[in-house]
Amino acid sequence: MAETVIVACKLPHGIILEVGKEKVELKGSMHLGRPQTPFYMASQIVGLTKVSRDFWEAWVKQHENFAPYQKGFIFAADKKKKVLDEAKEKETLMHGLEPIDSAKMPKSLEQVKAGQAI
Repeated sequence: MAETVIVACKLPHGIILEVGKEKVELKGSMHLGRPQTPFYMASQIVGLTKVSRDFWEAWVKQHENFAPYQKGFIFAADKKKKVLDEAKEKETLMHGLEPIDSAKMPKSLEQVKAGQAI
């Protein structure tokens, strides 16, 4: 069996990586089974996907200028602990697709209940 790496993806819905005709779907931070609330989740949460090392290295070589990779939203390590430690280091790294933290919403906004006329 080929050697693998664990690829982390901070993007909420993941992404599909392609090398030639081979495709790998990375799990995103909102992958089912992750602890989350409807409005907010910790920014260090990442989706984790095992990927063949050969595939990962080929993808990185072909897509080294891909913005989500360059900015650190997609990264890999040999061990789960290493990739989670890196995710913790990148906790403040924001991509703009984070869920809304309801505690930080402007006080001037009024909540509308379901079925309430606007």
